[in-house]
Amino acid sequence: MTTEKTVKHDAADPKHGMTLDELAAFIQEAMRAEIPGDTIVHSTATWRSSIKRIEVKG
Repeated sequence: MTTEKTVKHDAADPKHGMTLDELAAFIQEAMRAEIPGDTIVHSTATWRSSIKRIEVKG
């Protein structure tokens, strides 16, 4: 039996989007959760295409 892990991260300032440091923290958390590197990442963006929320399930 396998268990599905989910890692989510919201931008500290959703109006302006996610910073590079926030994105790096998300990636580190996903790696610690042992989510495979070939897993598809889903994101929600602002009207200006900045990342507002990011999520991965693996």
